Amino acid sequence: MKKNVFSLLLMILVIYSCSNDSNEEQEEEMLQDILVEVLLFEFIADTGNDSQRLRYEIEFTNPNGVDIRGGYEITTNADGLVSTQFFSTNAPCTEIGANSDCTISFDEEEPFEQGLATVQSIELVSAKYVVVE
Repeated sequence: MKKNVFSLLLMILVIYSCSNDSNEEQEEEMLQDILVEVLLFEFIADTGNDSQRLRYEIEFTNPNGVDIRGGYEITTNADGLVSTQFFSTNAPCTEIGANSDCTISFDEEEPFEQGLATVQSIELVSAKYVVVE
């Protein structure tokens, strides 16, 4: 009987003394932040063709060894009105491969007569990538 109790205690000690790999796995699964570089941001209030033009290029770099999925947020300030647009479904760069990058581009010219309001300035406040998977 003492031998069975001793064996049982020994087995319990062995089980509880094993290292917990779940903490190590969680550390390995932590993703590095996606790097954002604004390659171009330009707003022309009056192109000389009775229109205004906004264009930008932003590069997102995935420094992780795994593919990522997500979306990006672009926050702008147009004459004091700050707004954020979130792009995810059917937008470019919703998937970025491991250790690679992806660039979004926007280039639109709008005639004054089509616009709801004439904007004097647009500034980029921030651009960031949000990982969902």
